[in-house]
Amino acid sequence: MEAEPKEPTGVTRGQNVVHVMPLDWSAAGRVLSPLVDKLEASRAEAQLLVITADTESAAAAAGALVTIVADRGLRVMAVTSSPRAARLLKSSPPQVVCGAPTELAALLQSSALKPDSVRALVLAWLDPILGTAEAQLLENLLGELPKEGARLVLATEMTPAHEALVERYARRARRSAEPAGEPGAVLSAEYVAASLAGRAMALRRLLDALDLPVAVLYARDDAAHADATQVARLLGYPADAVRVIGAAEETVGTEPLVMLDLPATRQEMRALAGTAGRKLYAIVQPSQLASLRALLGGGTVTAVALLEAAERARGKDAAVRASLRDVLTSNDVRREVLAIEPLLAEFDGIEIAAAALRMLEQQRPTRPATAAAQVTPMTALFVNLGEKDGVRPQELVAAVTAASGIPGSQIGKVEVRDNHSLVEVAASVAELVAGKLTGSVVRGRRVQARVDQPREARGEGRPDRGGPPRSGPPRGDRPARSFDRSDRPPRPGAPRSGPPRGDRPDRPPRPFTRDAGPRKPFDRSGAGGERRPTRSDGPPRPRRDDA
Repeated sequence: MEAEPKEPTGVTRGQNVVHVMPLDWSAAGRVLSPLVDKLEASRAEAQLLVITADTESAAAAAGALVTIVADRGLRVMAVTSSPRAARLLKSSPPQVVCGAPTELAALLQSSALKPDSVRALVLAWLDPILGTAEAQLLENLLGELPKEGARLVLATEMTPAHEALVERYARRARRSAEPAGEPGAVLSAEYVAASLAGRAMALRRLLDALDLPVAVLYARDDAAHADATQVARLLGYPADAVRVIGAAEETVGTEPLVMLDLPATRQEMRALAGTAGRKLYAIVQPSQLASLRALLGGGTVTAVALLEAAERARGKDAAVRASLRDVLTSNDVRREVLAIEPLLAEFDGIEIAAAALRMLEQQRPTRPATAAAQVTPMTALFVNLGEKDGVRPQELVAAVTAASGIPGSQIGKVEVRDNHSLVEVAASVAELVAGKLTGSVVRGRRVQARVDQPREARGEGRPDRGGPPRSGPPRGDRPARSFDRSDRPPRPGAPRSGPPRGDRPDRPPRPFTRDAGPRKPFDRSGAGGERRPTRSDGPPRPRRDDA
């Protein structure tokens, strides 16, 4: 028979529970605490297994659990790297392990994770992988884990895929969902998508873009509360202009509300919204958008256009102007002027230029990329990131397009070297791209970019030997130097110098004479013992190299 819960929110061994709640790990702490209470710090083995949709969610789950087990002597590990996790599980296993199905299955296969020691299992917001090919891997993983023990399922909503999962692996589970309550007003909010680590930076960018004179910042989690307070201080807001609250009861008034954490229930969301007309903004992870829509009760959710997006648009316009400026200064456009001159009687010159630009933009995608690359002159940019920083060519291309707004057709060859990289861009926008790219962050490092120049143009030494540059005229323009070797003795084995031997005036040529005596015939009919003819017996013998 199924065991009864000891407390209204408690979970005993062998009981399965399903919680329908928004994706928020800080709010999930209250439902995970009963499971943590059952763990034994004296046993160095994995007792609680938290299965998440991906490694980022595993890191977020581990961060929330670290706060819960801080004073209980328990250790938590996020499986973001299988080799590291396997080593730690074999040397000093933690009591709580959080990971995605792929990594956890690899640990089970390598025997680093012992399934017999698992006493409780949490399936946390697996919406992204249910109904996909990865769901089969999840079922294989659950089939190897012990059938006894508590099973806790967290979901934003109960879909048919969730019902099938609960029926198979958490049968007879007790349901814990938010009561429907009275239908409230439909709410709407704007949001900024950011990672958990980039929440403070996203808040700063949002406050810069909105320029709010007064605002209320909602941060239930302690870390989020500290981030909100720090950002408000560094931006220079007075204490009465920006208030940081941690509960819905503290919000009063109609000031715009910025949520760094999502409320746990719709009632709490309605309490935060207060009276109608209050502007709501949320900083959420991409996986929390579905939870935000559910908390708003079906209202609209739109993204905030931050300053970086406008800067990228302006960067693209600046690139177009730079291209037109290059054509006007380096090409003869008199023929084109004569072609469009009759249009000036009907339209303004700026309108004609805008129409020509529209035609260019419409025809640009139809041109072959290779032909465009041959026509467009390219310039190399020096970037201070290389293989030692772990950067890849795709990341550099993405950084260039995001920072400057130029299309990919204006980016050429990308060469990643040991300590730096060379990125080819269109010559007309090289200076613009270098300025926009400098200061951006790639792989955790701040980028420094400049137009690459040859060593001679930078005043450095020769590329083959280094050192200071040569002085005097170029090598090709120097007069040839004559060398007099007459006073030097000849080297051993070197050919003789001077006129040929027969042309020397001080030594007459020696006559060559041959003995004119009778020649002895060569008898080939003899056998064995005849003598071999001498050199004087017949014609000269062929030389060895002529044989």
